Amino acid sequence: MSRIRSLRLSERIAQEIRQIIKRENLNPGDLLPSEGDLAIRLEVSRTTIREALRILELGGLIQTRQGKGSIVLEASMGFIKEAMARLIKDQSAEFDYLMQAREVLEPVVAGYAAREASLESIRRMEESLLSAEEEIKNGGSGVEGSIRFHHEIVNSIENMILSSITNMVINLIERSTHLTFNIPSRPGKSLEEHKRILMAIKGSDSDAAAQFMKEHLESVKKNLDDVLGNE
Repeated sequence: MSRIRSLRLSERIAQEIRQIIKRENLNPGDLLPSEGDLAIRLEVSRTTIREALRILELGGLIQTRQGKGSIVLEASMGFIKEAMARLIKDQSAEFDYLMQAREVLEPVVAGYAAREASLESIRRMEESLLSAEEEIKNGGSGVEGSIRFHHEIVNSIENMILSSITNMVINLIERSTHLTFNIPSRPGKSLEEHKRILMAIKGSDSDAAAQFMKEHLESVKKNLDDVLGNE
């Protein structure tokens, strides 16, 4: 099984729908094929198609209209900004507080991972970044591999209370990641930042791992602020 196939099915199908849009020269305002047609063409369930369309909608590439189907949108930064604002407003926890929690927790966790991660855990971190890198090379966002990389770091430490809390925060904020990865240059930038973190963990350098994670989250926060127009 290739590394791309290890990505979550709905993300892979979202990539294939992007290719359909490109191959069939669908323009802003054009209707996508129906859920049923896409399910037949891509040989997956309608549930998977709906999940994939949701990913594309969060990314600002399509808009689903009740009773009319999904239409292609211009993937403008303005639309992404509006979509992110709606997403953040709808979340049960305050978005800024979640980001603050990430900035407090994840550098500490990365430092522990540099001291405690097993060879198997490090192998899974490497595999997640290879998946992200291969997807980016094929025109995708690499978002699933990138999210998995963070979870693999968290799952590699011995403190189960700390890992559970950190995973919960990452899960709460995860949906916004699909949007930030539509920002030009963000996928490649995140990949390089993740590689630095991994190198420090592999080298058992807890201080560097914590620092690189801190810098990565600051970079993510800056992109979010830029998109949302925050000061």
